[in-house]
Amino acid sequence: MLLTGCEPKEAPPDFLKGSTGSNSAGNNSAGNNATKPNGAVASNPRSTIASGAAGSGASTSPANNILVHMHEGALPGSLYRNGSELGNMFLPETTGGGIAVLDYDLDGRPDILSAGGGAPDVPNKTMRGFSGALLRNQSGFVFKSASELSRLDLSATYNCAIAIADYDADGFPDVLTTGYSGLQLFHNCGDGTLERATAPAMESAGAGIGLRDFQWSSSAAFFDANNDGLLDLYVAHYANWSFENNPICKVPAGPGSSESVVDYCGPREFKGLTDAMFENRGDGTFANISESVGIDETLRGLGIMAADLDGDRDVDIYVSNDVDPNLLYRNDGDFHFTEVARRSGVACNDSGIPEGSMGIALGDYNLDGKLDLWVTNYQNEVNALYKNNGNLFFTYASTTARIGPTDEASVGWGTAFVDMELDGDEDLVVANGHIETRAIGSAFDQRPQILDNVDGKFFRLVPRDGNYLALPQPSRAVAMADFNRDGLLDYAVSRLNMEAALVENRSKRLGKYIVVRLIGTSSNRDAIGTSIRLEAGDKSWVRQRFGGGSYAATGESLVHFGVPSSAATSPPSLTIDWPRGKSQTITLDGWDRDILVVEEP
Repeated sequence: MLLTGCEPKEAPPDFLKGSTGSNSAGNNSAGNNATKPNGAVASNPRSTIASGAAGSGASTSPANNILVHMHEGALPGSLYRNGSELGNMFLPETTGGGIAVLDYDLDGRPDILSAGGGAPDVPNKTMRGFSGALLRNQSGFVFKSASELSRLDLSATYNCAIAIADYDADGFPDVLTTGYSGLQLFHNCGDGTLERATAPAMESAGAGIGLRDFQWSSSAAFFDANNDGLLDLYVAHYANWSFENNPICKVPAGPGSSESVVDYCGPREFKGLTDAMFENRGDGTFANISESVGIDETLRGLGIMAADLDGDRDVDIYVSNDVDPNLLYRNDGDFHFTEVARRSGVACNDSGIPEGSMGIALGDYNLDGKLDLWVTNYQNEVNALYKNNGNLFFTYASTTARIGPTDEASVGWGTAFVDMELDGDEDLVVANGHIETRAIGSAFDQRPQILDNVDGKFFRLVPRDGNYLALPQPSRAVAMADFNRDGLLDYAVSRLNMEAALVENRSKRLGKYIVVRLIGTSSNRDAIGTSIRLEAGDKSWVRQRFGGGSYAATGESLVHFGVPSSAATSPPSLTIDWPRGKSQTITLDGWDRDILVVEEP
């Protein structure tokens, strides 16, 4: 399928070409060059577009209600290492590692799994992996290593993203990792241990389970593609970097400097790769069905969102691509997909230019009952908010929602819609961090952001108070969870060559909450694609249990509602629309509830 309708992303406008910043060196943006091994010069444009002025962002409310606190040192061993200390400037070092929340032992407390990453073995031209860390929740924000007891070791590959799903529907969450060296899948045995179901070496030897994928996989999402109750798998692939295809990219040593230094190459120095889709056969094995379903675009994929975007109870796939148009595969049923991103309005920005897109979030920001898309982008590219108009048509809404003034020349990665202070509208959490060590107008370590949703109309940047929001960090993945079971969603954030950050939500409560956990019986057991409408009086809110999302991460398997106190005066009613066509209505006897709903037979 040929993509049309988006302008190619090349050099920045003239008024941005001379921009400078306080960093000590230049950047990998448009105008920089990469020297090929044979001495030829390759252009390395990473374009920028005009955005809101960098700075403190939009004005904040007189009394800020959103507050977070980082529990320093709370996640021992959660160190993601990328091998950058060796000084090779290899592209796989830039995309970062994943993080996931799962209750692996079903004790009711959310645990954390951190990817380990890896490092290059240059003499042997291989990428070796590190083991990662499984951390068992002892209570609230206290965690203890369970890697050895669980026998979970990710070191068979240079591991990156983490996808959690119960692929065999036995009631226990399983673990899949992506990475430069291929996929790994670990089966949860239900006794506190996880066993490797497959890895690249097993697939090569014919002892695998059909997840034969040796390309550089960036993210993955489980979802039920044909509504047979079994979770299938979509895998995004990034770029054709290799030890043989490794140009040397040079940038100015500083603003206005005539000297140059080596930095990471941008994505345009490499060709994209074709994504993959695997069908779950129901016997513990998978089959690659990419060609038959029409997955044939050769792009640089980074993020995946698996969700029912048009309300037909089939799960669609949205893929964020780096400097390529984003993709939207409409699920037409029975493994038939149609790519509609351009016609739907979610392929590019409002100027028709594809951006450096990474993270994806799904939420109803304007409270109209339709789920909107949010995409984090590269430096000087405003993060994209796509308003859902229904029937799979979207409008670029970053301007009207005042996203531009929140921009701080950041490179956005993991992200999520979440009602931080229970006021009834979903705010946005964003993790930032550069890939360029010498970026003009920015820095490698960048401050994270929270965007406060103001009555479903626009967003404003939450003040940078406290030990988390004020700290520049090399952040990547974001996984949401309620670690202390207080109804306020917290989160874990992966960071390059640092232990992961554990962030507690200490916001002022402006309302009540409802947390819904789902178990499918006829539908897939993880209930991915299930929509929930909460009603209270004449007000209603819509959420969905989705697959993938954020960047390289998996959050806790729950659906969270915040409802302002003014609306929480009558008992809440829930309408649950399952993917296989059934609907359930449940009336609760009060608020601040964490409930489990099983699909009716």
